[in-house]
Amino acid sequence: MGKTYEVTTDFFREKVIGAIFFGFRTIQTPTSVTVHPELMTRIRHEFKNKVVGPKNIGDAEMFFGLPVIEDPTKEKDYIAVQ
Repeated sequence: MGKTYEVTTDFFREKVIGAIFFGFRTIQTPTSVTVHPELMTRIRHEFKNKVVGPKNIGDAEMFFGLPVIEDPTKEKDYIAVQ
């Protein structure tokens, strides 16, 4: 009974994790993650049941330990650590 791994060709999860890590590296004291709502919906779907996926704590949604701010005025692929 071996393990199965989900492999995708668009590297969506890797791109999101890379963007978050880059934000952590460039921002002195990160306070939030700003994401377009459609992108956040895809992140919730792709990261479902993953350790690093978005979590609801109380009434706030946290992603990589930072509160999520959904901003529909940004581009559809916008994600940034602020």
